Amino acid sequence: MHLENNYYEIKSMRADGLSGLFHIALRPDCEVYQGHFPGNPVSPGVCNIETVKECACRLTGRRLRFGGIRRCRMTAVVTPATCPELEVKIDLTPDGEGYEITATLSDAARTYMELKGELTV
Repeated sequence: MHLENNYYEIKSMRADGLSGLFHIALRPDCEVYQGHFPGNPVSPGVCNIETVKECACRLTGRRLRFGGIRRCRMTAVVTPATCPELEVKIDLTPDGEGYEITATLSDAARTYMELKGELTV
């Protein structure tokens, strides 16, 4: 499932080479929340990771996939009720066939996820 315009929508994007800042809005009507969890929707960690990957694809203009994740820390729970809008900050470094990625998912109050890994083409 492609998450952009289903799970989240991009409100704005600023890019400087291989660094980007995406302002996104979670979509509480997404079917993901019907099963995770009805009446108390929580954003699945895997969807947060996929959101980062999709934003990295938009930043590079290439189809990418994770070749590995070295560190992924979920530091707070993401819900469309408590944090309906988030920022995805991405820094990419070219590495052979792909990119090293460092990313965060946050809002003005806190960081929800920190990720470091490798993306391949």
